[in-house]
Amino acid sequence: MTTVPLRRWIKASKEQATALSSTYLECSLRIAISITRQIGDAESGAASHGPALLPPPFPTASLDWVDFITVCLESTGETVEWNSEALSPSERNSLTASTGSSPSDNTEELLHKIAQDAKQEGEESQIEENEWIERAESRENVDYLRVRSAQIVYVGGTNQVPTRREKRNRIYSLGLVFYELFSGGMLPPPALLISSTNDDDGTVDQGEGRGCATNNEDNAGPWVDFASAVNVSDEVGGRLPHDNVESNGCNDWYVTASIPNKRRQTPLSSVHSMSSGQSLSSPGTIPVLGKISVEYLVTKGVPRPLCDLICNMIDCVNGDFMSDDSYEDMSHVLSDLQLMLEKPSIFLHNLDVDKLSRTGLELNDIDFVRDNEYVSLQCAYQRSIEGSSEMAIITGLSGTGKSTLANRLGHYVVANGGLFLSGKFDQMQQAKPFSAVASAFNNFCDALATQEESEHARLVASKLRTALGSDLYYLAQVIPNLSQLLKENFCHQSSSHDCVNAQSRLHYLFCQFVDVIASCFEGPVTLFMDDVQWADSSSISIIGQLLKMSRSFKNKKHLFFLGCCRNDEMGSDHPFWKMVESVNVLGFKTAVVKLDVMDRDTVNQAVSMLLHLSPRLVRSLSDIVYQKTKGNPLFVSRLLRSLNREGLLRISLTRHRWEWDEEKIQSRKLPDDVANFFVQSINSLSCDVKVALSFLSCFGASTDCAVIQGLENYLQMRLTEPLNVAIDEGLVSKLGQRYYFSHDRLQEAAYSMINEQHRCQQHMNYGLALMNLSAIDLSSGNKNLFFTAVMQINLGGPSAVQGNAEQYYLISSYNLMAGKKAMEMSDFASAFAFFEQGILFLRENHWQEQYDLSLELFNLAAKCALTIKRLTRLDMICNQLLQNARSFEEDTLNISLISASALTFSKVYDSVRYCLIVLSQLGVNIPESASRDDTLNLVTQTQSLLNSIADDTLLNYQVMADFKKIMAMKFLAKLELSVLQTNPALQPFVTIKMCELSMEYGLSPMSAVGFAYFGGMVAELGDVRGGHRYTKLAKMLIEKFQSNEYAGEVIWLATEILHYIEPYQTANEYRIGGQRTAIAAGDVHWACMHKLLYSSSLPHLGVSLSVTKEAMDNACCTRDPLWAERGKHYKEKITTWKQEGSLWNFENKSFLLHAEEYYSNGDFDNAQVMYDKAILSARQHKFVHEEALACELAGNFYLNRGNALAALKHFTFAHGKYLQWGAFAKVKMLYAFIQETFGDAFVAAHVGAGSDDLQFDHLNTDIHKKRSK
Repeated sequence: MTTVPLRRWIKASKEQATALSSTYLECSLRIAISITRQIGDAESGAASHGPALLPPPFPTASLDWVDFITVCLESTGETVEWNSEALSPSERNSLTASTGSSPSDNTEELLHKIAQDAKQEGEESQIEENEWIERAESRENVDYLRVRSAQIVYVGGTNQVPTRREKRNRIYSLGLVFYELFSGGMLPPPALLISSTNDDDGTVDQGEGRGCATNNEDNAGPWVDFASAVNVSDEVGGRLPHDNVESNGCNDWYVTASIPNKRRQTPLSSVHSMSSGQSLSSPGTIPVLGKISVEYLVTKGVPRPLCDLICNMIDCVNGDFMSDDSYEDMSHVLSDLQLMLEKPSIFLHNLDVDKLSRTGLELNDIDFVRDNEYVSLQCAYQRSIEGSSEMAIITGLSGTGKSTLANRLGHYVVANGGLFLSGKFDQMQQAKPFSAVASAFNNFCDALATQEESEHARLVASKLRTALGSDLYYLAQVIPNLSQLLKENFCHQSSSHDCVNAQSRLHYLFCQFVDVIASCFEGPVTLFMDDVQWADSSSISIIGQLLKMSRSFKNKKHLFFLGCCRNDEMGSDHPFWKMVESVNVLGFKTAVVKLDVMDRDTVNQAVSMLLHLSPRLVRSLSDIVYQKTKGNPLFVSRLLRSLNREGLLRISLTRHRWEWDEEKIQSRKLPDDVANFFVQSINSLSCDVKVALSFLSCFGASTDCAVIQGLENYLQMRLTEPLNVAIDEGLVSKLGQRYYFSHDRLQEAAYSMINEQHRCQQHMNYGLALMNLSAIDLSSGNKNLFFTAVMQINLGGPSAVQGNAEQYYLISSYNLMAGKKAMEMSDFASAFAFFEQGILFLRENHWQEQYDLSLELFNLAAKCALTIKRLTRLDMICNQLLQNARSFEEDTLNISLISASALTFSKVYDSVRYCLIVLSQLGVNIPESASRDDTLNLVTQTQSLLNSIADDTLLNYQVMADFKKIMAMKFLAKLELSVLQTNPALQPFVTIKMCELSMEYGLSPMSAVGFAYFGGMVAELGDVRGGHRYTKLAKMLIEKFQSNEYAGEVIWLATEILHYIEPYQTANEYRIGGQRTAIAAGDVHWACMHKLLYSSSLPHLGVSLSVTKEAMDNACCTRDPLWAERGKHYKEKITTWKQEGSLWNFENKSFLLHAEEYYSNGDFDNAQVMYDKAILSARQHKFVHEEALACELAGNFYLNRGNALAALKHFTFAHGKYLQWGAFAKVKMLYAFIQETFGDAFVAAHVGAGSDDLQFDHLNTDIHKKRSK
């Protein structure tokens, strides 16, 4: 570490960095902070090195504070040897003191000697010092901008407790030091020492001035302009009132004497009124600064806030006559200096007063008072990108700054190379398909597409084509700007609805889309959703799936999700919180950041940063603001803007800072609630502006400009100009092609001003007007305007319809069209809502008056209800269809197929029976039972028929056209897997019937299912190559018909046989393709089956065991979202079989699946109960092998919970049951595991030969009583 005198540092650092540059200012601030803290600690007794000597309150003609300040520099690796003989006299004094030399006991004698030395040196001393600096610089290489600290050495100081007057005087003296420091070496004008008395309370009694220098124009410095301004009456203690001293943008200080114009060459050497031997502490004398202005500092480039700080320090010498802005304590100076260093853009840089005088107060949202919460978000984000599965939710009341805090994190994400995609849910646009999620990705595609010749754009487009191919069409229906990015037009491409679950398919496509995006950018992807309390169920499902699948992204980058919500408007049963719970089960962590209203000190910080003033200066204003707003951040910011517009808070062109009228602000009456405040603000505007804002509020928080412009012309309303006024008032903003309310509460306030009785009619009028606009052209793909129109009509409701029955049916047809568009976008929840609204607008006799419209609405509503599992509503819709359908062939059969699918979710046996009944009505009879010989004969006959036809002939066979037969094939395809689970003896007859119908009436996509199952039957009977032929034909039929609905199932069946024909390695690769095909069709079941069999086949291929283990862990882990969903599905199925079928067969299985689910979810108490029930049920129902399995799984549960004794007991009992069953390989494996895990000694001490029984007396389960009932 290198130590140099302060003046030496100022001169040298100015040459290394331009004087008053940001670097120089930063270093100077560090020096100032270090000195201020040192003096402040000494005054408060906080110094850590024993009794601290305080410097004398004032510099004198012979004692300058600057000479006793040294700067400590960071070491640059070179040691600087200081030769005390080569130092200048002033530097020798300060350096000697800093090296530890004890000050003289005779302080007055020492000060007298210093003064004599300074006087004798004169001009020669200055020349000598300049020569010394040149010699020193030639010897050393010091980086003067690496400032570590500074210190002032108190030669002749005191360790007595300072009085209030002495504290102020030291602040004044330090202000003189800062003047020289921040000006880059410019010395302030000599202070005039006058004889006076000064009581402890700071009162100054003027005495006669002595030793005044005369004005000399030849030697005039920058202060000569102010000499003539001195004209002060003794009545005010030598100082003008503050209102009269505002001149040239600075504060001026006055005394009853002229101002010396000659700039001092050595510290205070030109003027002094104290004899050389006079003690600094002599009573009755204090030096009072003459007239000091900092305007020269401003012209030198010193920031005005720093100039004001120096002024307020120097003003302390005026005692009780100092201004309210002046300092009372050194700690206040330290605090302001630290703010300037830490936040220079707010507290150090000059305000653009010209701009502010035109634009008014700039409301940069109050996010800076949420530093702790912001750090929490940053930490969660960092953990996420480092590999942890984590998301963050910001909760709080409306107006507490949730969105602002989230956007602050967004700036951080983008600044660090990440992607920040954002969307906002709207209470009045909930029916619009994927409104917020789609807009987030749509804006991203638009931004990327507009970057011409962007490498990222080309890379993303190329990878999307490779990964998704033709399926990009379905994604483009939700993300229209994807067409621009890919430079392809998807509007007229024919879409295939042949899909198991279009909603699951869309989830998969979104996941692939995000995976591609993440792989093309170095930074991680963050998805921010605002106002999730208004999120639609489809968007929530996509967000949940994105989070689950992000764990398996190829580039190992996790998606970071950030959400904001009003916690007072959503209960624990809200779909969003349920989604959060579901992903938490998979190992995600959720950082919940709760925002509350601000306390008094936080409001003070907020106002301080908004006005760019020190917190101490705005305390009185912030207290009033807090009293009126109760600390609501939105209310605070809006109130300050309102005060600014009323002139109560204004920018001063002379003082270059904000000023305010406290009395008028205090007397201003305000509503207690921010919503009422907004209503009051809107009411103060002109009638046109109020009407325009109310109009805009009907469309939600934001609205397309096309809607405003179209309705303005159609309805002959003045909207654009009034909205421009609202923009000027800060109530509305216009970004791109959309209008936005500045806050949701503003939209709610404007909407509340509409009479409730008129709202419905206004929504209806706006919606019908939009429908009649020529701009709405669905053929051009403009869906947003159409959806907006339909949603406005639906907000109006049937009661707002003014017309005959045709008007009602017209609106129903609009909803039918909107529902179809939503289905194309795979948003079945929104589609269902549109269909339900369409049904709501139907008249009482609609089945007679509009049969086709009614039939289509109900039919499509039933399909959507099935997809989103609204089974109760589905049952009601199907009953309506069955009662009113006119045609069995075309109407009832579709309804029956939907009903059969619905029964598959909950009642499989009933579903099978229902399908068999419908098939019999179609003339397709399936025998209830048959002998094995009859079954074999039927298989042989069918095989002989198919063998007689060449493959090419089969593939080019006629296409099935008979509607009844097509429906029969659909029911048979649905029966295949269900019959295999419930009554396997019937399955061959279902398969053969599909083959027979295909050969007699032609081929269909369902024919592939029949051939695939038939190939499996033939292979099982011994003809493997024959079976391979039929499964190969089945795959060709899938490709011919482009049937995604059955692709996963057919590929799985075909690959099972392929293992016996082609190399294992080749066959297993088909599993990967099969999984992708299945999941792309939304077929979660068969995607899981492909993944499991692929992983289980790896050991047979000689693949590295570590790779095999990783694949198996990934496939079998219950935290995999596919398996979690499938496990839950089968748990529900087995529970249904237990309730509807055999309690004996399925009870223990149901208990065990519940136990595993509870264990995965962290519900350990219920898991323990269910394990015990599963073991007991298996024992009572004589399933020894399942009793062993339940005991083993329970052992794993107890082992992971840290209960070694319980784990060992269950493992040992499982060992005995496996032995009883005869599973000797399992017995050997489990025994080795027990020994390895617990050790021989532990096993021998706690378990005897595995014969101990497990007791379940605590269970209140009586299986036999249940069966008897």
